[in-house]
Amino acid sequence: MQRLCHSGKLESMKSVPPTQQMFAFGFEESPKFEIARELEALQIRFGTSSWAYPGWVGNVYSRKHASSNEYLEEYTRYPLFRTVGADMTFYNPPSVGLLKTWKALLPPKFPVVFKVWDEITVDRFEKVDQAGNPRRMQGNRNPHFLDAGLFEDAFLGPIVDSGFQDHLGGLMFEFRSSTARNPQTFLNSLEAFLGALPKGFPYAVEVREPRLLGAAYQAILRNHQVSHVFNHWDRMLPLREQLDRVGLTGDRVISRILTPLGMPYADAKKKFFPYDQLLPENRLPEMRVDVVELCEEAIKNHLPAYVLVNNRAEGYAPMTIQDLQEAVAKKKGLLPLPGQSPTSSS
Repeated sequence: MQRLCHSGKLESMKSVPPTQQMFAFGFEESPKFEIARELEALQIRFGTSSWAYPGWVGNVYSRKHASSNEYLEEYTRYPLFRTVGADMTFYNPPSVGLLKTWKALLPPKFPVVFKVWDEITVDRFEKVDQAGNPRRMQGNRNPHFLDAGLFEDAFLGPIVDSGFQDHLGGLMFEFRSSTARNPQTFLNSLEAFLGALPKGFPYAVEVREPRLLGAAYQAILRNHQVSHVFNHWDRMLPLREQLDRVGLTGDRVISRILTPLGMPYADAKKKFFPYDQLLPENRLPEMRVDVVELCEEAIKNHLPAYVLVNNRAEGYAPMTIQDLQEAVAKKKGLLPLPGQSPTSSS
């Protein structure tokens, strides 16, 4: 088995039980652990989009696990991760039983950002939507598009019934670029939907059509205190431009670092699989600068921030997160930390 040591080089080690993970990987001595704790005190949390990646064995995970829940249990002990994105709930709502299982695995108040079931956010079905559900015929309108009642019953209900609210980092509605074929029609529907949602929950909206980013969209989100999701994805604008056009609209900052700009998801998946290394040429300098600025804005406005990094952005999300945390810490004057000299490598 191999692990990534503090210098970034791979070294061999024997497989270790999950209960010994932190000590085997040297976290109790690592300044990286201190950086994550310092940022958490400023309400800045980093995590990944989903978590069951065998390519992380040797750094995040001690072994290849048999289930997603086993990966989650070990994920929460990796000190650089202070939140997580639940992408699987985009395909099916979470059950009360699943959420109770997660709740038992998570540390106190460890926040989860959910992708809301696509049955709520897809306006017209595409070929990909038919997988596992023949009812979703390509070209057909979705009768449940922006159905606030269905969302409350099928998605929000299990979260409340399972007592999961203390772990609720966000409820994110992701909309395809095709959903905004007519921007004004979409915005009108979005405003009505947000107005019909139960109050008191941390909602967020992710759009993938740059034409929507403007004063009307900003006003709708602000009126309902809903966060815009700053997403780094294929055809979207850079994060900095999203911040300029939309600003901070809710009670938290959520950013999802998904793929390189201009690179389709399928191409990113093919390029980076099995998600076990970050090559220098795959770093995204502009994205990294923009994430630091987003975190600075969150701190300045006393808002919690959740930055979720996907493997398909640079190839290996744990290392991207480590680099981003160090960049934010450096910008905020948190480096060097105790035990780290000013000349230490970051």
